[in-house]
Formats: sequence, C-alpha cells, structure tokens
Amino acid sequence: MLTSILLTLISEADAILPAHLGRANYAETLKRLGQVDAALAAAIHAGDGPKPLTCSGLWGGACHRESVTIRTGERYTVRMTGLSAGISQGLHSALVEDRPAIWTLHGHPFTAETAICDRAQDPWSGSTTYEELAAAQLLHGERPPRQVKLEFASPTAFKSAGLTVPVPMPNLVFGSLVERWNAFSPVTLSPEMRRFGEEMVALSRYRLESRVVEQKNNALRIGGVGQATYVAVGGDRYWLAVLQMLADFALYSGVGVQTATGMGQCRRVR
Repeated sequence: MLTSILLTLISEADAILPAHLGRANYAETLKRLGQVDAALAAAIHAGDGPKPLTCSGLWGGACHRESVTIRTGERYTVRMTGLSAGISQGLHSALVEDRPAIWTLHGHPFTAETAICDRAQDPWSGSTTYEELAAAQLLHGERPPRQVKLEFASPTAFKSAGLTVPVPMPNLVFGSLVERWNAFSPVTLSPEMRRFGEEMVALSRYRLESRVVEQKNNALRIGGVGQATYVAVGGDRYWLAVLQMLADFALYSGVGVQTATGMGQCRRVR
C-alpha cells in the first residue's frame, strides 16, 4: 500500500522559521506515529537504506534563503507519504483517522485544520498499491508513450560515484525510483532499468534552478527545483511501461537523497 497525506496548517501567531523544515516535519511525524505505534516509529528512525517514509518541508509562506516568514491566520501545508503497508496504515491512523490538533515545527505550533488523502481533492495526495500501479501500465493494451514530465517541488540531488549531483539526469532519477520500488514492493523490477535510463532515456527539456539546503552542523547541500521532461529514444513495450509506472510512483517515493527530511518531493505532470 502507498499513501500520500497532506496536512493543512494554520498559524496562530507570526513567526520567522528556518527555510528548510523537512527535518522538523520528519521529527514531528515520527513523534505522532510513535503515539500510535512506538515500535513502528523506532523502526523507521533506526532503519538503514531507503526509508519507507517521506516528509516534505513547509509549503507556503514567504521563503528566503535562510528563513520563511509565517503570518497569523495564513494556511500552510506539509506532506507525508508511506511506501509500505505498515507505514501507510500508521500514517492514515495518526493523521487522518485521528487528526492531530497541533502540529509543531521547530518549536512553533500550528493548528492542523484538515488532512487530505484524496487525489480528487489535491493531486499531491492519494493512495494506491504497487499492484495497481503495475497493472495500470504493464497490462495496458496500447503501446505506452515515450515521454514523461516530472516536477521536482523541493531541492533534489543524487549521490553518484561519491559526488553529490544536483541535476536530475535520467539514469539517476529512474535508478533511484527502481531502488525504492524494489525495496518495498512485492512486484520486483529489473535493476537494468537504471541502465535503460542511462542509455535509452534522454533529458529533452528542463526548467530547473539550484537551491541550497542547510544540513546538520551548518553543512550545505545543493539540489535542483523545477520541471524536466524525459523521452525514451528506444526500448520495447515493457521498458516504456516501466518508465510510465515509475513516473506515477514518484508521487509516493520521492527521488534522490534525503527524501525523509524534505528533499526530492516529486510528481508526474500530465
């Protein structure tokens, strides 16, 4: 099971907070999950490799390089996704079935007004399963399109050959998606999709800009924000279907590094 939940937040007071609140949102999400299932929250925090949870930063507000201005009565949004049945069910219980009254980020309390998990209400939210994503593309009778367009809503970067790459190149994007898919899905994909992305998928159009994300100990990481269009220059029906399926999966999985703490928020643009 996959789920994406949006919380709409209202501030009761003006404030100036750090620009990048992904780590604060991750901490608050784990705190809330821990109230529902302490073992689940502990397992997420302690786990190695790709985490079955992504958390956005705070969306909305006047954002500057180092701070975001919060105004009384204005609405803001945070997003959390689950990549496994246990995490998805835990998020739904903690955020939708029993919506928290207060959501605290970096010591600043917000009132949680609504919790949305319905793609019809907001395209950044919704729920599905790995099997449904696979069936929608792999069992479709027509030949899949060769093109996909992705939006990178928060700074997105990748680790490659020991370096940080702030540009969403095809092999890095689809390699990241395959890695997450295979980590949590009962439907296993060939790891050759990374090579397909490198050899047979081209970055045809893009509108990206670099953004700085402050890390622990005042370290900085650069990531790209914007939109990019990818086109398969070859490949049979199976590989094209997987390309389309992974583009749909990006809404839930995120892309690249540090998706649990605000980076790599991504979705297909139709």
